[in-house]
Amino acid sequence: MNAESAKLSSQKSENEVGESAPVGIYLVGAGVVGSAILQAHLDAGISVWLADQDEDAIGRAVQQVRFSDGKWDVSSIRKISDSMSAIEFCNRESQTPRPRTLVIESIIEKLEVKQAFFAEVEQVFGEEALLCTNTSTLSIGRIAESLRHRGRFSGMHFFMPVGERPAVELIAGGATHTATTEACISHVQRLGKEPLVVGDGPAFVVNRLLSPYLNEAMLLLCRGIAAARIENAALRYGMPMSPLELIDWIGMSTMFDAGRAFWQAFPKRLDPAPLLVAMIKSKRFGRAADAGFYDYVEGRRSAGLATRSVELSQEYGKTEWALEDEQICDLLAIPMWIEAACAFKDRVVSDHHSFDLAMSGGLGYEHQRLWHGYFDSLGSNHVLRAVDTWAEHTRAMHAPLALRELLRTHSPTQALVKYAEV
Repeated sequence: MNAESAKLSSQKSENEVGESAPVGIYLVGAGVVGSAILQAHLDAGISVWLADQDEDAIGRAVQQVRFSDGKWDVSSIRKISDSMSAIEFCNRESQTPRPRTLVIESIIEKLEVKQAFFAEVEQVFGEEALLCTNTSTLSIGRIAESLRHRGRFSGMHFFMPVGERPAVELIAGGATHTATTEACISHVQRLGKEPLVVGDGPAFVVNRLLSPYLNEAMLLLCRGIAAARIENAALRYGMPMSPLELIDWIGMSTMFDAGRAFWQAFPKRLDPAPLLVAMIKSKRFGRAADAGFYDYVEGRRSAGLATRSVELSQEYGKTEWALEDEQICDLLAIPMWIEAACAFKDRVVSDHHSFDLAMSGGLGYEHQRLWHGYFDSLGSNHVLRAVDTWAEHTRAMHAPLALRELLRTHSPTQALVKYAEV
């Protein structure tokens, strides 16, 4: 924190519980993700409250923030409910009044915990507040079951690292009002980010594409494929980093929750990698713990895999595969294309170009022909041969028969679009 740009009172709050919470933007959850969302608001010059059950967690988050241009006041910590405290970051040069409260939650990824949280929040902030969850895996409709006014509830999913990912996934549940979605779109745009509006399907869009990609990377590692070759294949495909490093960014526990949600929804489209559970049991929790697939010192990744990660990949290893670089790339990329075709058929998005935004804005993907163009550059024959070669070895390469038939007479993008019409 820049002491010259903020006035901070560090004492704990003495406010009486029951005093109504002021209208404003409330970010609930002062962990790694919540702190990153806080920083995005400060970078955009938006006044905001940070709330958590743990006042010490709020204090730690405050010490990590960086202020954008402008004069900021930081309040003392105050009680806003029986279970929550909050601290306000107020930009004195941008005092745009808010007509209603907006709550964005980033707490533990457990359905019953989120349901209980929002039942309480609805009482704390009143019937006019818009309520959003940053869940990456849980059904918006299921979370909303605890609410009396479900039309004011939406998903607002930020991607890590938040400062480097321009898209935000907005998930409309079956009861979400159009006005709620429009208000969420406006807020995301105010942050300088691009809204990706999707339906309330399993894993939504970005994680639905991402789950088979990351799982396949772990399976390849256990098949004896060197981490450096997996990373090079991912970069060639257009991803900004190794999929193993991305898992470290996400965190092993969150990755486990996302993978479980995907597998429960689509059990025939994934062979869960046992390596992930082994990493959790070995307390290799990811980048935030400085120990994941890679080691981290002051945020910098080790050049190679951590020794323990290598040991675990060998312990859980299967028959080794001898693969060409192109085949590694196919095994990472093509499952994402298959999943996009299935998601489009499920009407999770209304336009196939939404997948380009999901990949570039949510995952940092870059290719000169955009994401869908990458597969067109491979050609239908290449994709079809890869599917036919590897489908018996890994479920992620199982393409529906109708989709394979369309590939025989159409480009990959045309096949993806037409498959939704079958």
